[in-house]
Amino acid sequence: MSCPYTFGLTCIYGVIFSLGLPSNLLSLWGLYHLGRSGGGGCQLVYILNLLLSDLLQLLTLPLWIIYLQGGHRWPYGQLTCELVGYVFYVNVYASVMFLCLIAMDRCLAIVYPLSSRRVRTIRVAAVSGVAVWTLTFLFCLSGLLPSVFDADRLLCLEQYPVSSKFAYFKIATVLLGFLLAIRHSPTILTLRRSPSLSDHERHKIVGILVVITINFIAVFGPYHLMGGYRFVSLLRTEVPCELEHSIFLIYRLCYGLTSLNTLLDPLFYIFLCPDESNRCCNWKGLLTKNFHRVVVGGHDLHNDEKLVRGPAKKEGHNHSDHNPDETQRAAASPTSQAGVHC
Repeated sequence: MSCPYTFGLTCIYGVIFSLGLPSNLLSLWGLYHLGRSGGGGCQLVYILNLLLSDLLQLLTLPLWIIYLQGGHRWPYGQLTCELVGYVFYVNVYASVMFLCLIAMDRCLAIVYPLSSRRVRTIRVAAVSGVAVWTLTFLFCLSGLLPSVFDADRLLCLEQYPVSSKFAYFKIATVLLGFLLAIRHSPTILTLRRSPSLSDHERHKIVGILVVITINFIAVFGPYHLMGGYRFVSLLRTEVPCELEHSIFLIYRLCYGLTSLNTLLDPLFYIFLCPDESNRCCNWKGLLTKNFHRVVVGGHDLHNDEKLVRGPAKKEGHNHSDHNPDETQRAAASPTSQAGVHC
């Protein structure tokens, strides 16, 4: 049973790390430039925190791969196990909280556009972000202390048998996850019925809320369901070993699937940008500009073309060869404006 499970979960973690790391870094880079241009508003703060949370979670995945391949034996000592396990839990539940803040922000912006202006500010978003990190930090600290490391069996974030304190902590996280998901679910219906939205805005907002819903239901939902069943049953059963053995495989797979949110969250950057075509244009222009800086040594392609063609003909010579329409088309072409416009 353990061999296919280990291989499958290792593949899941490997794919998530390989795709999630570059996509989150690119999204953070795009959000940085969007913020410098003055765009994004308070949503930018929430999505930035969400992507930072995902990035920290992604950086722990190689260590979990090594842990799985080593037969659930943690080779790096107690301090590293507690740090990595703590980072994992904090970022999972911080992600859930920031998803709720994004949904709440969209709801306030559409349903109460005028009265919500005082709370939908960058300062309030920043304070909310600090509050989320602080509360999540303290909440996880209360559940994971005194230790999540079994020095005798070198287990990390695994307890057999589970202590009552840890079981109550996990039940609390399950209830929190479900309550937040239920509180968020009516938001989509409210926004879809809003008459003040254009079709373009409605599609963007519904896209954001669909990503949030998929995160709650498909990514975190199975883990919360299995976690609730496991820890409630462990508090009531007299044969915990049989219960743990029967649900071990499915619980560990659901646990591993929680990292899939790091692949979905970069989609928020796409929905946050006002115009996808402008975004692609800017990316293409910047990449082209950087390419010519490296390859051509800092020269602009337009200037290089002038060197190849020679100096421009003076006015009054060869008027028959000079077509104004062709000149205008050449000036507007991508190659003559390399790195600046699409």
